Amino acid sequence: MSCRLFTLGLLGLSLAACGGSSLPLETLEHDGEDREYFLHVPASHDSSSSVPLLFNFHGFGGTASSQLDWSDFRTLADTHGFLLVYPQGTELSGSTHWNSALPGEDNKSPADDFGFITALIEHISESYGVDSDRIYATGYSNGGFLSYWLACYHSARFAAIAAVSSTMLNEFEGDCEPVRPVPVFSANGTSDSVVPYSGGTEGYQAIPDVLNYWVTHNNISADPEVTDVSSSIERTLYSGGDGGVAVGHYKVDGGEHVWF
Repeated sequence: MSCRLFTLGLLGLSLAACGGSSLPLETLEHDGEDREYFLHVPASHDSSSSVPLLFNFHGFGGTASSQLDWSDFRTLADTHGFLLVYPQGTELSGSTHWNSALPGEDNKSPADDFGFITALIEHISESYGVDSDRIYATGYSNGGFLSYWLACYHSARFAAIAAVSSTMLNEFEGDCEPVRPVPVFSANGTSDSVVPYSGGTEGYQAIPDVLNYWVTHNNISADPEVTDVSSSIERTLYSGGDGGVAVGHYKVDGGEHVWF
């Protein structure tokens, strides 16, 4: 089994990722480039039936293989019967990344990441039964930023998103345009020095403001249910939004920039 060295650029860490090699690395040509991804198909999958599809995006400087090691959802996919894909971002000055905003100065490069994601959905759907109403996105750090972007601009395609150690960019008005209610889940640490809980860094929004945006957008008026999961983890659930959607959040006291 081969291992791949990757760097978490914002953290200055170098790690060897090996687990992803247990899945074949697949490629899809898009926009003149061979884009890479790992796809896990449950053994029980029947292509004659439509099942959910979940995207799991790595962080800045990471790889699809490292994200598979860090957040291995294959057992969950087997248990619940969903297709699972770990896509690979492109390189920029030696670090991998995702573009998490509309084309412009907020993006890291000209790479057409959403075009790649759209093409990947269509490619997977050609071989497997994908329920177009149950396509989901989750991600860590830069991959979580991408997940928020998908909720903002491609809510007609993505049913719900979950963002870990991530936030949203810039001002909300005009910068996020979901066309329907969107269930959103997030997990953030209060001691995250890369994506500060209180926001302010490089236009990053404070986490309470992000929650308030989605609560307001989803027309949730009821008070949230707040639960102490442990001495350092608080769970907040806003429910009863339009279409029955909810907004959930885990606040990790002292938590840093990690995949929780």
